[in-house]
Amino acid sequence: MAFKNEKISEQDIAKFDAVINYENLRKHARYISRFYPSSHHWWTLDREKDAYVIRVVGGGREQLDYYALVIEGQPVVFNVDDQWEGNDSVGIHAHWNVYDLCIPEELKPRRQEIKQLIREGLEEKAFCRPFADGGTVDNPNTLARGNVVSFEVEFK
Repeated sequence: MAFKNEKISEQDIAKFDAVINYENLRKHARYISRFYPSSHHWWTLDREKDAYVIRVVGGGREQLDYYALVIEGQPVVFNVDDQWEGNDSVGIHAHWNVYDLCIPEELKPRRQEIKQLIREGLEEKAFCRPFADGGTVDNPNTLARGNVVSFEVEFK
């Protein structure tokens, strides 16, 4: 199976909230800003690998986006500086730089696997158009796809 964008189901919310909360992520990444998990309604996940990627918080001119890859219930927190060229009509070239990769001690031996999961998850996330065709925050369109013609992730 591969990563796909999906609305977080009612049965997955408790599992999600147990990991994706400010106090838990702050243990792994001291630099993370306060955020509110109730604002998350979709994730990019691979059920077979028991892994998902989610944008936690970010934006603004000076602040990089914070993301988390959760694998087997353990969060890996990192910053993303995403750069886009083009648009959906001509095609989008996306280059995402990943900074400050905070891997929990017990997952450090899996560093290369984690980087590959981040690449795969972010690439699928780049295609997501949750507000297309009437999608909303509470009911995102997880099937709409952007016209991404190239995608790169670089770990800094």
